[in-house]
Amino acid sequence: MYQYRQINPSNKTSIIVYCSQGIVYFAYETRYLSRPYAYKLTPLFYFGMLYILGTMWSGYNPISTGMSELGAVDSPFRDITNYLGFSVLGLSIVFFSFGFRSYFRKNIQFTTVFVLVLLGGIFMTFVGFLPCDPGCVDISFTGRLHSAASTVPAILIPLSAILAANLISEKWGARWGYTSFYLGLLSLTSGPIMFIPSIDPYSRLIQRIGLGLSLIWIMLISLKVYLDES
Repeated sequence: MYQYRQINPSNKTSIIVYCSQGIVYFAYETRYLSRPYAYKLTPLFYFGMLYILGTMWSGYNPISTGMSELGAVDSPFRDITNYLGFSVLGLSIVFFSFGFRSYFRKNIQFTTVFVLVLLGGIFMTFVGFLPCDPGCVDISFTGRLHSAASTVPAILIPLSAILAANLISEKWGARWGYTSFYLGLLSLTSGPIMFIPSIDPYSRLIQRIGLGLSLIWIMLISLKVYLDES
């Protein structure tokens, strides 16, 4: 079990200022719900917040400790991590899905991608209201719901990137399509890799990489749309 580090007033102020700036940015950008580029920096806010909180929790190791443990029921940062981390990220993915829907050509393949991204964002939002048990050894009902809910976006968003590759190729060229496909594939395969026994000491790092690849996909799509419409 990790030892809590005493948080001095300056650190508390830094957290409040950082998170407040993120909320203001998010609120400002949501004026453009119909544009996917509105959420190009939300993933950076998410990982930046996790990094800051992790450095303030003595013993927290991003290589061997999961992201969800920052939001566990025994974490001193559970509310910040769950509501400003998981839930805000989930909402940004939901809004991104509608921006994606408004930008790309509509067909059955496109509709499938839209629904998968939307569901991924909804479940990520739910994760913020379902903290895992201490150490994320989930034995309670809420803890098991956390594990189930967090698995859904880890599968659906990479799958969306893979299925969207053809649409993106038609719109922006083969290079963008290949990028979408391989980001999705690498993110999706990170899940099974985590369960390889020899990888276990680095499993939480693999988890971060897997989620990071999915969020990079969202950021790249957002950035490309932004550049096209600038």
